[in-house]
Amino acid sequence: MKKINLKNNNKKRKFPIKIAKFLFLILILVVSSIFTIKHLISNDLDITEEEYLNYLLNSSYNKNKSNTTFIINESIKLLTNIDLSKPSTLLSSNIKNANKKDEKNYKKDAKASDYDYDSKIYEKMTSYVSSPLTETANPVIYLYNTHQLETYSSSGLENTNITPNVMMTSYLLAEKLNKMGINTIVEDTNIAEFIRISNFESDAFYASTRVFLKDVMNNKTSVKYFIDLHRDSVNKDISTCRIGEKKYARILFVLGSSNSKSLENKNVMQEIDKISDELYPGLSRGIYEKSTPNWPLVYNQDLNKGVLLIEVGGKENTMDEVMNTTEALSKIFRKYIKGD
Repeated sequence: MKKINLKNNNKKRKFPIKIAKFLFLILILVVSSIFTIKHLISNDLDITEEEYLNYLLNSSYNKNKSNTTFIINESIKLLTNIDLSKPSTLLSSNIKNANKKDEKNYKKDAKASDYDYDSKIYEKMTSYVSSPLTETANPVIYLYNTHQLETYSSSGLENTNITPNVMMTSYLLAEKLNKMGINTIVEDTNIAEFIRISNFESDAFYASTRVFLKDVMNNKTSVKYFIDLHRDSVNKDISTCRIGEKKYARILFVLGSSNSKSLENKNVMQEIDKISDELYPGLSRGIYEKSTPNWPLVYNQDLNKGVLLIEVGGKENTMDEVMNTTEALSKIFRKYIKGD
């Protein structure tokens, strides 16, 4: 009889122990969740759901731990550098400080990559894009691309008809501006072909677009802004930013500071750059100034104070990121031109 009583007592002890373990596990989950949410809000960590899931999946190989314990440990390790399996990591020096200015704020580096455009090389990578737009009356903005075939990443475009280059960027931006009531036209002449048939030197791209700029200035007097869209060659960590839930191809204004209208050009760029900072903090990389007496490198900005050169993203940016930027640019120009 005594043995039977002992067994019954053991069963009674095991039951509350299981409950205690379960409650302790719930407590850990609650504390972990509260800590995670608090840490994300206070430090504005730049981690998306997709990136978080990928982190867990990539870290889960060859793990022999229980799923619950693993998720808790890996979540805390991702956010704080604390590994519950290694007590030494509890030292405060190992906790991540994601609120550092260098990590939270995008720098205005205001630098452009070296000129490296060779149409013969780019013609093997991408192609000229015919305009899908209809002509608009009394245009205010004229978009063109001195280097029409500068390319972006083709990632995610395998089954689409989108050509990832700066010509496509111009068409996307023009479409958005037109919908906002800011009449916009795009130069769709094949510049490389124009150079070949006009006996220009093979690299005379700015001299070629100068011909079209002068024609527009003489014949479409309603145009006030002449925007040359390019693509930079900087690395993606420089050319990309996240604002809210979206990633954007960052923009850079390029100023030919040795031309006669450089101060007027700069004033326009500064006003637009300021609006960009207000509406989309981190989108603009600033204004890059290039001083040289060699006229092609003034970017034709001597013709009019409204001639702007804007780099949109870099070679590794995707068209999704570029499209987000064209949406942002359309709103920036709307506020600059219309004030709303």
